[in-house]
Amino acid sequence: MVEKAALKGIKILEIGDQLTQFAGKLLADMGAEVIKVEPKEGLPSRSIGPFYKDTPDKNGSLYFWNYNTSKKSITLQIETKEGQENIIQLLNDADVILEGNKPGLMKEWGLDYDSLSKKFPTLVYCSITPFGQEGPWSQYQSSDIAQLALGGIMAVTGYDDIPDAPPIAPTGGQSYHLAGYFAAMGIVSALLYRDLKNQGQFIDISVHDCVTVSTEMSLPYWIYQREHVIRQTGRHALPNRSVRWNLKCKDDKYILVLNTYLDTKRWKSLVSWLSSYQLEEDLADERYVDDKYRAQRMEHVTDVLERFCIHFDSEYIYHTAQSIGLPWAPVRAPEDMIHDKHLSEDRNVFASVHHPELNESFTYPGAPYKFHETPWDISKRPPLLGEHNEEYSINLKTSNLSN
Repeated sequence: MVEKAALKGIKILEIGDQLTQFAGKLLADMGAEVIKVEPKEGLPSRSIGPFYKDTPDKNGSLYFWNYNTSKKSITLQIETKEGQENIIQLLNDADVILEGNKPGLMKEWGLDYDSLSKKFPTLVYCSITPFGQEGPWSQYQSSDIAQLALGGIMAVTGYDDIPDAPPIAPTGGQSYHLAGYFAAMGIVSALLYRDLKNQGQFIDISVHDCVTVSTEMSLPYWIYQREHVIRQTGRHALPNRSVRWNLKCKDDKYILVLNTYLDTKRWKSLVSWLSSYQLEEDLADERYVDDKYRAQRMEHVTDVLERFCIHFDSEYIYHTAQSIGLPWAPVRAPEDMIHDKHLSEDRNVFASVHHPELNESFTYPGAPYKFHETPWDISKRPPLLGEHNEEYSINLKTSNLSN
């Protein structure tokens, strides 16, 4: 572990699975000691594929690996009296509880904030639930796709060039990631407050809230103009239809041609670039320098750019456009990101993590931020199920622990 890690010395009990795992990872990779509390059979996420060498195994889920770096794992039966006593023992030197259970369940176990804060007044307690601790939806079931639908993201994501195209759900657990980021920020803020006031607090994170406030412009347009935005292919959802941005290149990849921010200098640079290949068509006409004239003919401008882009590979279009100040970018696949030298070499965005039990190292997503004084670090690979039972056997009744 990095000696100057931002959260070194902070101990967190993570009593949750998919709702808490990303927040726990963010905090663990910043140096916190995150102890993942699991049932004897392991958390459900350990059974989510794909798996190492395609062999289902509690310790081989690549999904679990991704979200649980730098953490520790203990197994206990939290629904039993002994298990609850073990949690309280661990809290004697813990700073934070991060939990993602159904509202009311922690109270049934005597492990809710109101009960624990009497004995541990400086405890920071963060609960992540689908719809919050209170309200008519608090007991509703949920999933990532349900949250994206209810929160408004699916309504503004999709295609306008396919007849009757349905809403599209972004992939990758976006709603859980949003909640994880907000939870991690909330916990760090609460720890700072605790350091100033010597007082803990309860943080109520609703995934639904997190998604709803992250829908870009759809809410402001409705609140202030009573207008619905329109789903548009690869573009911002707006009340009006904008000109298409995604154009195919010679290598069959797409380039995002952002036609906004075209001041006089950029426009002339763009036309000069097209002219160097005799592909400018009529865009060299001086009338196109005028914003209003050009805006009225932007469909035609895009047609010309489309005929230009198909002559060249996307990487050439990308780097040349950027060199003249145009905010254009290729639409990349995951493998493109891995091989991007800017990310892999210049920014060191990916991390190599060693798994000693497999005698192999694997490439993981790396730091989402760079702190020069308190650096981020994946201190260890994800824990094996119950790997740290023995480490905490001094404080825990070993009869309730199993590997």
